Amino acid sequence: MNRFHYFIALVILACTSLTVSAVNDVERLKSRSELKKALAEKVTKQRHMAPVSRVSEAVVELPWFENFEDESTFDSFTVIDSNDDFVSWEWSDGVAQYFSLFADDVADDWLITPGFRMEADKNYEISFRARSFDESSPEEFSAWLGASPDAESMTIEVVEKTVVAQYNALDFNVTVKVPVDGVYYLGIHCTSDPTDGFELDIDDISVKEGAVEAAPDAVTDLAIVADPEGALKATISFSTPVLTTAGTSLSSLSKVEIYRDDTNLIKTFENPGVGEELIYVDENPSNGDNHYTVIPYNETGAGKSTKLSLFVGEDIPSVPQNITLSVVASDVIITWEDLPLGWNGHYVNTSNLRYDIWESVDGINLVEVAKGVEGNSYTIAGRAEQGVQRQYIYVMRAVSSAGEGSRGHSNSVILGKSLDLPFEESFAERQLHSSWFLSSKDTKASAVTDMENHDGDGGSIKISGQADGVDIDLYSSKIWLKDVPEVHLYFWYRLPAGAKLSVGLAKDFNDIKIVEVEASDEWKAAHIDLTGVADMDYAQIIFRHVAGTSPCYIDNITLSSKTLGMDNVSCSSDKTVLERYNVDGMKVGEDYSGIVIERLSDGSVVKRVSR
Repeated sequence: MNRFHYFIALVILACTSLTVSAVNDVERLKSRSELKKALAEKVTKQRHMAPVSRVSEAVVELPWFENFEDESTFDSFTVIDSNDDFVSWEWSDGVAQYFSLFADDVADDWLITPGFRMEADKNYEISFRARSFDESSPEEFSAWLGASPDAESMTIEVVEKTVVAQYNALDFNVTVKVPVDGVYYLGIHCTSDPTDGFELDIDDISVKEGAVEAAPDAVTDLAIVADPEGALKATISFSTPVLTTAGTSLSSLSKVEIYRDDTNLIKTFENPGVGEELIYVDENPSNGDNHYTVIPYNETGAGKSTKLSLFVGEDIPSVPQNITLSVVASDVIITWEDLPLGWNGHYVNTSNLRYDIWESVDGINLVEVAKGVEGNSYTIAGRAEQGVQRQYIYVMRAVSSAGEGSRGHSNSVILGKSLDLPFEESFAERQLHSSWFLSSKDTKASAVTDMENHDGDGGSIKISGQADGVDIDLYSSKIWLKDVPEVHLYFWYRLPAGAKLSVGLAKDFNDIKIVEVEASDEWKAAHIDLTGVADMDYAQIIFRHVAGTSPCYIDNITLSSKTLGMDNVSCSSDKTVLERYNVDGMKVGEDYSGIVIERLSDGSVVKRVSR
């Protein structure tokens, strides 16, 4: 099924007793990416009201750890918006966050910690965690030390320029030395490109004295394996070190400790051998990200720590796949597929998933339809023929014990009571009497009522665009065709040379039968026999204009179950003939012999034989 990204809705109530004003300033319904951009622009304008850079000269004692649980702790950080775009670091739900979605240009923004005193003859261990919104939203940053809380002073590289593209936190653990004693500041420099970026989160920053030279080096081959079927269990394996931090042979170890989430000691191996492989099964991890730290010890104290984060348990469900909206008779049927891997790429028990479903005209404003739906389909009885016709999509998400997944969107269809035959639209006085929908990849495409007309009633519809060779599709409302043996489409048109116009029937914005008509600089009548199309309950008229340099005009549209021939029209002698055309749509004079179509002074059109 097609998913349309651009729609112009020309929405008028179908009511014969109601006079409706012309619609010329049409509204284009936007795609999700356009709505995302619009939201970003709106929030960015709000943020432009005040500068975001600020400086803090706070100094803290080591060891120092910050997990951003308390928003007030962010006040001790320096934030520098180097490119002055009013988008920079801020506290957000327990992390330091750069929201690149709101940026106009490549980031140049610093998050700088409070200062801490460091000595030149000591090792220092600096660690933190970083993550992006997801795998498709890469973020770029580097980390530095400097003697002052400003960008120019950040000269000691801690982490080289790095791209992170995962929601599960990525651990950074670095041992550094400073050239001279003094107060130093740690700076995180975000340089993300907003084209694909969304947000960069920094959390759990730690700065402490590192291991002495005689202490054990880090363990090797650290691996953590989560249970493949989502059980809360993780197997941790590694080899104990064989060297000291100075690179000399290690004679012995007193213990190795394993911590979960930095401070929770879950296992101590007493007096393990040097170079020994150790395995531990954690039976009590949390469902979600678990952060493990492994520290070896000898008689001199703690050695280098090793950190690794892992998702354990059942993942948050992914977006439902291939959400398809179809109409059968008057019922709306929604179908979808599951993914066995969740948001973070881990196990999901699809048999336990439940679904929430909403109806929407724009993908943002939602009306709840159902919650806790099981299976992979849902039927809304009678919905297709209820209410006034509008374009709708359905929005849904999967829910599991791990949480609520992100929302997915179906294709678009028109729902509401179908119009009856005969369907007529003459755009008289530039007014519309039913809903019309425009779809095109040309963002400048339009369909507006115009004073140019064929039948003297002051109005037609003008279809135009600016991108040569790009389709512009104009669709009517749904029209009920069930059990109709014949279908005939009549209209008048003007089509400049070099442009194309194809006309026919579509259903739910998918072509059923479409025929190309020839160009004509003068108004020309068209009759298209659509009898014999596949059996259906309803359809839409489609006018497909391939734009050239001039617009196309359509007027006096009729969709009927019978031909508009001589048997059912007559000419009254008290009416004046304004224009006369042959069956090819060319103007002819009174002396023309053959079948003619005449436009009369009362606005009616008749077909007769002229001799």
